[in-house]
Amino acid sequence: MFGSKKDPSEQIFKDACKAYKSGDYGKAAEFYSDAAALGHVGAMSDLGIMYAQGQGVPQIKQEAVKWWTKAAEEGEVRAQHNLATAYAMGDGVQRSYEMALSWFLKAAEQGYYKSQYSLYRIYSEGLGTERDDDRAAEWLMKAAEQMYPKAELALGRLYITGEGVEASEKLALKYLRRAARHGEKDAEEELRALKG
Repeated sequence: MFGSKKDPSEQIFKDACKAYKSGDYGKAAEFYSDAAALGHVGAMSDLGIMYAQGQGVPQIKQEAVKWWTKAAEEGEVRAQHNLATAYAMGDGVQRSYEMALSWFLKAAEQGYYKSQYSLYRIYSEGLGTERDDDRAAEWLMKAAEQMYPKAELALGRLYITGEGVEASEKLALKYLRRAARHGEKDAEEELRALKG
């Protein structure tokens, strides 16, 4: 009724999501753009994805980075992850592992498992930072505890090699079995090799 303080960007965002799910990417892009203009960070993040993939809008990676940056600066975790990935890949922006590390950390500290796994990769490979097997393993454990199959597989492998963790066949089997149960086919091969 009168004097209602309901945020109009939220309904526009919902309409965008509905249009996107129905495959009407042009309409979805319009709605995401409208909601983003009103400051909706989820819409900013999703509009970035649409520009990155060329869905309903021309594929313009720099435009994707622009929208992810706006949403990431407001704390939107998926935008932080996507922006970090863009920096790591040099996709729409000049490659910078330092910027990638910074944004992955922000998302990972909010508990985003994909960023936690990405930090494992950055620290284990020494991309934009010193190689640090202990920190790599710490982030990998966080992602694996959220049952991210890639992380479970990688952690199982770490328990075999003892990089950043104390080698443990028992823990290797635990994480490899979980990864296999969650659909990671390479885990099944690792399990066969261990039993070999």
